[in-house]
Amino acid sequence: MMEHSKKNVQQNAVIYALIHAVTYLPAAWLLKHRIFSQPVSVVIAIVPIITFAVFIYKLIKAFSAMDEVNQRVQLEAVVIGFSLTAMLMMLLFLLSLCDISNPGWFGYGHVVGYCWLFYFIGWFVSKKKYGV
Repeated sequence: MMEHSKKNVQQNAVIYALIHAVTYLPAAWLLKHRIFSQPVSVVIAIVPIITFAVFIYKLIKAFSAMDEVNQRVQLEAVVIGFSLTAMLMMLLFLLSLCDISNPGWFGYGHVVGYCWLFYFIGWFVSKKKYGV
């Protein structure tokens, strides 16, 4: 019974991650193409933020249902991802001071993608480290 409950909590987190992706990608496309007026665009921009907040809430609930090894894997993945993101942000800031930057590769939207990439790099490294 307890295993089933843990699995449900983790599946809920995945479902809410997918819901966030389903709201984020169309919102980014709509806002990029400036289809709607500014007030409507603000609402469109807020929707993925709300779905992301719900996803984070569900992820924290799933985290509390994990065993200690999986919690450690997740914690290390977040630490590695955060650290790599902080290094990227520092590098981009320093390069922008000397007018060396490429918004096509390192705009705000791209940095979000890099955050996820860095998290999954950390997750893969940590899973390999603990053999799970």
